[in-house]
Amino acid sequence: MGLRGFSLSVALFVLFSQLSFAQTSDWAIVKALSPGQKVKVMTTDGNSHVGAVQSVADDAIRIGKDQSIQKQDVRRVQLRSPGHHGRNALIGLGVGAVVGVASGAATGCSPNDKNSFCFVTKGEAIAILTPFFAGVGGGIGALLPSHGEWRDIYNSK
Repeated sequence: MGLRGFSLSVALFVLFSQLSFAQTSDWAIVKALSPGQKVKVMTTDGNSHVGAVQSVADDAIRIGKDQSIQKQDVRRVQLRSPGHHGRNALIGLGVGAVVGVASGAATGCSPNDKNSFCFVTKGEAIAILTPFFAGVGGGIGALLPSHGEWRDIYNSK
């Protein structure tokens, strides 16, 4: 098996292991939730309840402010994954750095240019504007709303 076959095998293994995890009917996964984790519980009557886990017992899950849902009434439990503020900050940092380099290169003048009146050379403008715009971009990226996705951790059969 070559590198391509090995890579395909690994990709399929990861895909199917995630799918099997998402479709589990093992209540032990729900019992492993920590208090405070945000979950969405869909019940057999079609209702949906969102809240922080208070506790999980063998026969029920308690979320929010003392809302207890019996295990036999639970159709699906979803866990909210964390947001992406760090990733967004890094993307903003990179975009800001590119904007800083481009604006520094466009605004500075050549040190050999005797006909222009300028205060900074291109290199100095790049050195000043790149970290400035990178910081602005990183700050904006970190402040962007970033909601995690819901992923299934329990499905009753």
